[in-house]
Amino acid sequence: MTDQLIACISAVRTGVCSFCKFVSPNEAGETGANQAGLYISKKAVGLIFDTPGVKGQNREEIAVVEWFDGMRAPDCRLKYYGVGTRGEYRMTRLGRSFESGDLVILVKWDTLSYKGYVFNSEADKNRFLNEFGLTPKDVNALITPGGETITATDSEPEIPLDEEAIPESTQFTTHKHYFRPKAHILTLLGEELIRDPVMAIYELIKNSYDADAKEVNVSFNHITELDKANIVIIDSGLGLTDDVLKNVWLEPGTAYRKPFDENGRRTVVRSPIYGRVPMGEKGVGRFAVHKLGSIIRLKTRPARCIFDNDGRFIKKELLDYELDLEINWLAFTQSKYLSDVNIQWTRNTDRNSFYFRESCGTKIEISALKETWTRGMARSLKRQTISMVSPKNDLGKFQISLEFNNNWLEGFPDITEVLNQAPYKLTAILDKDYNFFFEYEFSLFNNDDIPKRKIAGNPEYDRNVRAEMRGPLSDFYKSKGIEEETALGMAAERLAAPLPFGSLLIEFYSFDLDSESLRDTSYSLDVVRKTLKDHHGVKIFKDDLRVYDYGETGKDWLGLDNRRVNNKTWMSNNQNIGMVYLDAESSGSLIEKTNREGFISNESFDFLVLAITFVLNQFRIERYTDRKKWRDYHEKVNERQSFYTGYENLTSLINDTEIPDPEKKQKLLDVAEGMEADYEKTKETLLLPAGIGLTASVALHEIEKLVPRMDETVNTVPLNVYKIRNQIVELGSYVNGILTILKQAGTSAVDVAKTIQQATRNYDLKFRMRDVTCRAEIDADVTTVQCDSRFLLTIFLNLLENSLYWLDTVNRTDKAILFKAVKKNGKVSIFVADNGPGFKNTPEQIVTPFFTRRDGGIGLGMYLVDTIMMKYGKLKIYTNNQEADVDSRFSGAIVELIFNKP
Repeated sequence: MTDQLIACISAVRTGVCSFCKFVSPNEAGETGANQAGLYISKKAVGLIFDTPGVKGQNREEIAVVEWFDGMRAPDCRLKYYGVGTRGEYRMTRLGRSFESGDLVILVKWDTLSYKGYVFNSEADKNRFLNEFGLTPKDVNALITPGGETITATDSEPEIPLDEEAIPESTQFTTHKHYFRPKAHILTLLGEELIRDPVMAIYELIKNSYDADAKEVNVSFNHITELDKANIVIIDSGLGLTDDVLKNVWLEPGTAYRKPFDENGRRTVVRSPIYGRVPMGEKGVGRFAVHKLGSIIRLKTRPARCIFDNDGRFIKKELLDYELDLEINWLAFTQSKYLSDVNIQWTRNTDRNSFYFRESCGTKIEISALKETWTRGMARSLKRQTISMVSPKNDLGKFQISLEFNNNWLEGFPDITEVLNQAPYKLTAILDKDYNFFFEYEFSLFNNDDIPKRKIAGNPEYDRNVRAEMRGPLSDFYKSKGIEEETALGMAAERLAAPLPFGSLLIEFYSFDLDSESLRDTSYSLDVVRKTLKDHHGVKIFKDDLRVYDYGETGKDWLGLDNRRVNNKTWMSNNQNIGMVYLDAESSGSLIEKTNREGFISNESFDFLVLAITFVLNQFRIERYTDRKKWRDYHEKVNERQSFYTGYENLTSLINDTEIPDPEKKQKLLDVAEGMEADYEKTKETLLLPAGIGLTASVALHEIEKLVPRMDETVNTVPLNVYKIRNQIVELGSYVNGILTILKQAGTSAVDVAKTIQQATRNYDLKFRMRDVTCRAEIDADVTTVQCDSRFLLTIFLNLLENSLYWLDTVNRTDKAILFKAVKKNGKVSIFVADNGPGFKNTPEQIVTPFFTRRDGGIGLGMYLVDTIMMKYGKLKIYTNNQEADVDSRFSGAIVELIFNKP
C-alpha cells in the first residue's frame, strides 16, 4: 500500500467529509468541450456548501486545496451555476490537471480547506474502493468519516456547461503558450544541483559505465595552478554517434536510458556488451561538468555492436569518424533563452588526426576550473572513488583510476585489510520471497584467548522470515496513524507479495572503539580508527555502482545512533562499515533523486529500511552475545561482586577477626545488617516505579491509539451508540489497570485467578484482532500467593506482551496462550506458555538487562520479572519445553513462576 493511499484512507476517516469520483474525458479536457474543474453531484453538495444552491442564482466561495504530492491550489473556486442551467456544482482552479479515469478523492478538512489525492494505478483505485465498500458504480459520492457513503443516483448525469447562459464573469477562455527555458537552467542542472565536485566526477563516471566502458581514467593536470589546471576523463566505452550527440546528449532530460513499452510501462534495456542496467536515466548527469569548470571539450569515437541471430554480442565495429565538441558554459547566461545558444561540433574523418585511432571511447577535458584543488580534496576524492564501485564489481570489467600527477595520494590505506580485522562480520541474504540466509563470524585478530565463533548453514538462522516481519511492518503502519486492526491487515497484504525491490545482500563489518578492544583487533589502532572515520556508515550499491548519499558522513539513514541511545546492545553508526547490494533491474521501484541525495521516499524505500533493520537486528543479537563474553574476559581480574556476596564476605571477616571488645564487634555486625536492610528497601523502592512504569506504558500506549478512534466515533452522524459504549468499556479497562498498580498494596495474599483475569482483560482487543486464544487452568487448591498485587500484575502483563509480539511472527491458525497454576511441594507454580517460536537464547541471556531479540525493545521486561521473583521465589525459564508440566501443544515460550508462600 503506497504512502499516498495510507494518508488518504486516514484523512477520509478523520476529515469532515469526503468525495470521490473518476475523472471524465470532459473534466480531463480530452473532448474539447471546455469544461471547468470537477463536477460535484447534487448528492455531495455538503462537500462544498452548507446549503444547496438556489435556482436562478450563481454562488461562489474561495477555498484552499493541498494535494498529497505537494501541489497547492490557494484560490480554488467552489461554484454553483444556477443561472440558465439545471443547477450544477463544480470545483475549479484545482491547481493541477487530470487524466481521464483518474480516481480523485477530496477530503474536507476544515471550513474552505481540503486535502486532495489522485490515483491512476488500478491497484490503488481498487484498494481505496474496497476500504470503504464501494464499487466503481458507487463513486461521485459523499463519504462520511465513519466510512458510510451517500451515492449519487444514475438518473443524475453530468451536465455540460451552457456557455451562452453563464454571465460574462463566469465564462472561460483558453490560452496556449510554451515553456521557454532560459539558458541558465543548465547551470541549475549542473552547478547548483550537484552538491560538490566529487559528485560531479561520479556523474561522469556513471555515464562511462552506462556506455559499457571497461575502464575510466580521471586525471588532474597542473592542479596547483588554477590558470593551467584541467581535468581529463577518458573512458573505453562505445562513444557517441552523431545521432546520440544531437538527439540525446544535447537534449536535457531525454528518456534515452529510460525506455517505456507500448503500454507506457517502464522496461529495462541492458547494455550490449556487459549487460549492465543503466545507472544514469534522468538525462541531466552530463551537466555535472558545469560544477567543475566553465569550458568543456569532448572528443568521442563511436563503435557499432555486432550481434548474432540470437541477439548475443559478438564484437565491436569502429565507425570511421570522430566528433569534437566544445562548450563554454559562460555563454549560458540568465538573459538568453536555451534555444538562443548555438552549439557546434565537428565531424572528423581523418583517421590520422583521431585521438582514438585504434579504439572507441570518449574523452572529456574540463578547463577554467571553478576552484583550486588541495591535497585534502584529492584524498577525499580518492576515498569516494574507492567507494563508487561495488566491492563485488569484477575489476576485469570495470575499473576507475585516479591520478593527480603529484604525491597527494601516496600512502593511502587499504580498506580491505581493515575489514578483514573486524571482530564481528555478517553476510546475509534476504531474497524476494523472504528466504533468509545468515552467516556470522566473531574472531579477534590479535587475541587467541577468546574463542572464535561462526554461524553458517544453520537451519535455525536460515529460514523464511515472512511471518517474523509482520510485527515490525504493522508497527511501522501504526506509527503512521493507522488503526491497529487495519495495520495488521495491511502488513499481511504487503507480505503476501514479494519484496518490492527484489533480493538483498548485506555485508557488515563492526568494531568496538575503546582502546582495549582495538588492541585485540589490530596492531594498528590509528589505521582502524582512521578507516572507520573515513568509511563508516552503510552504503547501497545497485549492481556495480554506488547509490549516493547513503554511507556519507553524518548520514545515519538507518537510525543506528538513536537505537543505540535507547538500547545499548545496538552499535552506533560510526562503529560499522556496511554494504547493501541491490539488483538494478528488480529494484526499479527505488527511484534516485536527481540531486543524488538518496532514493525518493516511497513505500518501497520504507520497506527497504525495515528489511535491512530486521537483518541487522539478528546481527545485533549475536554481536552482543560475543561482546559480553569479550568484555567479561577483560573484567575478570577486577570481577565485580554482587552485593550479597560482598555482604557475606564482610560479615565473615568481622566474625573471623579477633576484636577484643565484643560490644564493638556486635556494632560492626549491626551496621552490616543495617546496610543489607537499606539495600533491600532501596531495591524495592526502585523496583516498584520500574514495574509501574512498564505496566502503565502498555495501557497508555493503547489509550493513545484509542482516543483518535473515539474522536472519530463521536463525530460520526448518526452516532453509533454500540460502538462508543464498547470503546468506553475498553478505555475503562486500561485506566483500571493503571489505577490498580498505583494503589498502595504491599505483600499480602493475592488472588491468582482474579489477577490473571485482570491482566488478560487489558489484551482482549489484541486477542480478537489476532485470533489468539487465552485460557487459564487453575487447580482447586490454588487460590492465592504471597506477593505485592502490583508486582504480580506487572509480571503477567509483561509476559502477555512478549507472547503476543512473538505469536505475530509465526504462521499458524491456533495461536494460544496458557496460564496454569498448580501446587507442588507446598509451593504455588504459575506457568505462562504460548505456542510461538520459543526462546532462542540461554536463560542467563534472557534475564540480562538490555538484552532483547525484539527490535525496538529495551530489554528490561524479563530482567524485571526475574528481579521481582527473587523476592517471592524464583523464575524458571524453559528452553527444553518437554521438561515443563504443560500441554505439549504449548511448544513456544514457557516460564514458571515459583512462589515460596501460597
